[in-house]
Amino acid sequence: MHPVEVSVVIVSYNSADVIGPCLESLRSHDYAASTEVIVVDNASTDGTPELVRREHPWVTLVAGSENLGYSRGVNAGIRRASGRYFFILNPDTVARGDAIRRLVDFMERTPDAGIVGPKLVYLDGNVQPSCRRFYSLRVLLLRRTILGKIWRGSSAEREHLMLDFDHDETRPVDWVLGAAMFVRREAVESVGLMDERFFLYFEDVDWCYRMYQNRLKVYFYPDAVIVHSYKRESAQSVVNRSFVAHFVSLLRYYEKWNFLVYLVKRYREVVKVALFLALDVVAFNLAFLSAYYMRAALDQVFPNPIFPIAAYRRFVYFENLLFVFTYFALGLYRVRRETRSLDELFEIAKAIALASVLLMTSTYLGQIRTYSRMVVAFVVPFAVLYDWGLRAAARRLHRRLLSLKVDLKRVCIVGPKDRARALEPRLLEDDRLGLDVVGIVDTAAQSEGILTGTLGPPEEIERIVGRHRIQEVIVLPGALHDEGLARLVDVGRRKVVDVTVLADYAAVAFSKAVVGELQGRPVVTYRRDTRYAFDRLVKRTVDAIAGLLFVVVSALPCMVYSVYALSRGRRPFTHSDRLGLEGEPFALPVAGSDSANGPSDFVNSPLFWLIVIGRMSLVGPHPLRFSEGARLEPGARFRFDVRPGVTGYWRMGSRVRVGLDELLAQDAHYVRNWSLGQDVKILVATAARMVAGRRRRPQIVAGEEGTT
Repeated sequence: MHPVEVSVVIVSYNSADVIGPCLESLRSHDYAASTEVIVVDNASTDGTPELVRREHPWVTLVAGSENLGYSRGVNAGIRRASGRYFFILNPDTVARGDAIRRLVDFMERTPDAGIVGPKLVYLDGNVQPSCRRFYSLRVLLLRRTILGKIWRGSSAEREHLMLDFDHDETRPVDWVLGAAMFVRREAVESVGLMDERFFLYFEDVDWCYRMYQNRLKVYFYPDAVIVHSYKRESAQSVVNRSFVAHFVSLLRYYEKWNFLVYLVKRYREVVKVALFLALDVVAFNLAFLSAYYMRAALDQVFPNPIFPIAAYRRFVYFENLLFVFTYFALGLYRVRRETRSLDELFEIAKAIALASVLLMTSTYLGQIRTYSRMVVAFVVPFAVLYDWGLRAAARRLHRRLLSLKVDLKRVCIVGPKDRARALEPRLLEDDRLGLDVVGIVDTAAQSEGILTGTLGPPEEIERIVGRHRIQEVIVLPGALHDEGLARLVDVGRRKVVDVTVLADYAAVAFSKAVVGELQGRPVVTYRRDTRYAFDRLVKRTVDAIAGLLFVVVSALPCMVYSVYALSRGRRPFTHSDRLGLEGEPFALPVAGSDSANGPSDFVNSPLFWLIVIGRMSLVGPHPLRFSEGARLEPGARFRFDVRPGVTGYWRMGSRVRVGLDELLAQDAHYVRNWSLGQDVKILVATAARMVAGRRRRPQIVAGEEGTT
């Protein structure tokens, strides 16, 4: 049996009328014994997968249930491939003669080649311009808008298409069409797979550009010929789906690689501050108008009439200035995409309450009778509501952009390659982070040369940051010594790049730890909390009162539920053995089955009685089962210093299946950073989720790793 040299990857979508000749040409060529063919079908509706199974059983078929797009289809095929080279082909192509052998031979004698594009010809034998120069803004407008129909055959377009180039000459080019790309496996390991944000079009341009970034070349090789029955659907009409896909990919490509856009991203802090400042000013003025007209509507209730709105002009100027100054002082313009909406609501309320006290105090001290202090009082709730709403809407819009793979933050991971590869998919799967992992800076590299599957060694980090337009560097635990980390931070300062260290000692930065210095050396200080004992007493008091209240309120729903369950022949309650305060076992009453969508806790009156007698708390860590508690490391048993909760961070996640490691990490964060304010936030978030119908009990999967 011959080893596989070439893996041909074909992505099909409704290709039943063209894929047959393509597969036959691959089966009959002289390199077929060393070639495997993988067809990835994107949920065709014209019988393409059935045709491949029936008439070409020697082909490996990957039949999808949905249209994943071209780049994801190619990547799915590459992941299944075992060859030294990948030949990416469209289904409407036919390989002539010994084209594949010629491409292999060229790769063998051209070690700097990452991608090779064969000559493409139409059915009539005429050459299809398949090697191109990179897009300029002018060419983008001419090629992808109606302007191209007005200025046909412009010099810029001819230069982009390389129409004056002799297509019988082998030479490096900027990029080649994705209809036929012969790719070295090591190049893919170095550069990465196709960027899946491009559903269709521009994925080939992007791939070739990344090859050059990694010091690999793209060649046009005319001695290998592929027949391509090409039909440019996107050029036929301005309103068809293909044109829309082309235009969306164009925007994504431009957003990813344009230098001006990169500069905006590089100094995104200035842009974010300006945007949120504008939203805040709008909210403050809307709040004043709402407060003024509410006070005017209640004019008959108050003894003094309200002054005309024109008299408040200076007051409004001062109000805006004071509110903005307070926001800056409290750090509300240090905007981060990871900020949770509920946390921001509390920070906004705190800032506006403080600013309003100062505002009202100034009117008293100045003995200003023109201004109604009720207007100032009414401003507070309106300002909180409007500002939080506008900021939340902006964040929601940004999250939507991130889900569309727009405005991703380009990051690289510094550390040993195997550990970095394990972290990479966990960073990419969380859309909220909005990360585009460009590659890895391998701190344990042993091999020399450019085809190492990484961006380069740590010594070249400054060049790597500049070449790949990195915006954040993530350093794995122990990957760099102190001197190397200090140098990286210096590079980040000069290049305006974030440096995030996933250090083992980061876990000790809890409970209001303060970074300072002692005799010129950096230290971490944990300030004593003189209110801790009092706050714990308040928490227990609130638990007892609220628990008793919930017992009374839930008594009737509990009786109704019990009667209903018994009438259906089911036990209304079951009990689960859990670990509570100091690791003491207790029986947790569960309404119905302990499932993610079981009956509401408001029918579980016995659960709230546990709060009254002190076995549980309203907010706390997840009540662990015996088997889960047995897995705890000795140093993690501090979680039993507090009572388990009816709710907590473990109810806030979006996933039902949660790894035990992730759950324990959430609980550790809660215990180490506990405060009354934190409990209030969790209770508000829990109430909001219940109103929205999204109550959740996590299904813990033993041994399943959580995400960071």
